[in-house]
Amino acid sequence: MATVLIEDLTKVYPPTINNPKQVQALGGLSMSITGNVFVAVVGPSGSGKTTLLNIVAGVELPTSGSVRALQEGVPARVGYVFQEPRLLPWRTVVDNMLYVQDRKSDRSRREAEFYLQMVGLGDVADLYPSQLSGGMQQRVGIARAFLVNPDVLLLDEPFSHLDALTGRSLRDYLQRIWLQSRKTALFVTHDVTEAVELADRIVMLRPGGVTYDDISIDLPRPRRHGDPAVRDIQDEVLRRFDAMGAAVRFGAEGV
Repeated sequence: MATVLIEDLTKVYPPTINNPKQVQALGGLSMSITGNVFVAVVGPSGSGKTTLLNIVAGVELPTSGSVRALQEGVPARVGYVFQEPRLLPWRTVVDNMLYVQDRKSDRSRREAEFYLQMVGLGDVADLYPSQLSGGMQQRVGIARAFLVNPDVLLLDEPFSHLDALTGRSLRDYLQRIWLQSRKTALFVTHDVTEAVELADRIVMLRPGGVTYDDISIDLPRPRRHGDPAVRDIQDEVLRRFDAMGAAVRFGAEGV
């Protein structure tokens, strides 16, 4: 069972030629994520969502504070789904999948084909990325992240560049594959609908990377867009966003 421990995490970017002021992306953020849970992090631009994910992944270093991703006391294996699929155009789909594998074997290929089947792409293994739509390429990116058998799955707005119908379809695929694997997941999004449909818990960040609210969601899965219970929670989260916007504008604290 994986655990992600984030303690007093701060990230400050120094001044640049284009921006003479330093920028605080995260300001003393702390949270704990343990077990087979799907946690969504939401917030407006400038709230440090992607910076948080990059620090958890080890892509960036914090200014201060600490992040530990552990599986039974040792460093956890991390899978990352990016905003864009990042497929190598000269490799076939299955070769793109296997590129993240330490060892290439017939078993690895069978596992890659299994996850392609899970996202509805069992017949594209030998095609090239240029032969796939944007939504299909992103499904390959999701399958590739699961192929490494991660203890912790990180997802950085993976549906943000897709049209609404394709994004809804991919949320369904992600729910299906996550229900089978139950990986510890940390999902960054600006879309409240995505957060409510997918997450057990929503962490709201305000500008400057400070926690504003932490909301538990106890709804059965799979969840569908338009379900009354899903809509009710979406409305509640949006009300809290409005309250957060007012708090930021008027310098208030709390909910």
